Amino acid sequence: MTCSLGASATAQSTHVHGQGQVSMAIDQNLLSMTLESPGADIIGFEHEARTAEEKAAVREALKQLSDPMFVIQLPESASCKVIQASSEVASENGDEGHADHEDHESEAHGSFIAEYQLACANIAVIDFITFVYFGHFRNAQSLMVVLIDKNGQHRHEINRDIPILFLEK
Repeated sequence: MTCSLGASATAQSTHVHGQGQVSMAIDQNLLSMTLESPGADIIGFEHEARTAEEKAAVREALKQLSDPMFVIQLPESASCKVIQASSEVASENGDEGHADHEDHESEAHGSFIAEYQLACANIAVIDFITFVYFGHFRNAQSLMVVLIDKNGQHRHEINRDIPILFLEK
């Protein structure tokens, strides 16, 4: 099974502060994941970075999000190695598809997008994934997760109170 986790899997009709989107696929020994989160959740703002402090915050967030272990924690016994990781800032112009804004219709809304692929020597031992993401980004409240695995496609919502995705065996 191959799975493209691009925009179609994470695309939502609305952009809600506090709520990110995750698309994840587990196939044979590979775990692939895409995270999309509003800039406000990651760095506290969504406008284009203007000051030196804002630019530094964006650089630091991109560095952090480029490490999947800054976002998720897997059992050590799975012996997972990162084979691809990237992060970027995407801009959404205007307020089209943006659910919770009243006072800045003309501003661009930035989201952070991170993509990961991990190869795991013992992927079968992964029965849960902890999202340490919530411990790093205090404005993040929940993640809507779409998971594709050997059992089909599943939708889950996880949040900062219970940041664990339990996998069906």
